[in-house]
Amino acid sequence: MSDLDARLSSLFLAAFPGLDVGAVRAATQDSTAGWDSVATVMLASLVEEEFGEGFDMDEAADWSSYQAVRLSLEKRLSG
Repeated sequence: MSDLDARLSSLFLAAFPGLDVGAVRAATQDSTAGWDSVATVMLASLVEEEFGEGFDMDEAADWSSYQAVRLSLEKRLSG
């Protein structure tokens, strides 16, 4: 697991405490209990704090899965 995945996984576990550790990388809005707009705002806040990158809510609104968040973050961090 890359450092990015390890850090992002820990944020998902903080945002969604009922999420099984083994299911983090497959998490989607449909498969994750409690993933609503409020949880998305909280996740965006956690990601911003951890990685020092700001995301507007339009961008975060497209975060429908772990993979979508990871891709958005990867693009931001790569420049």
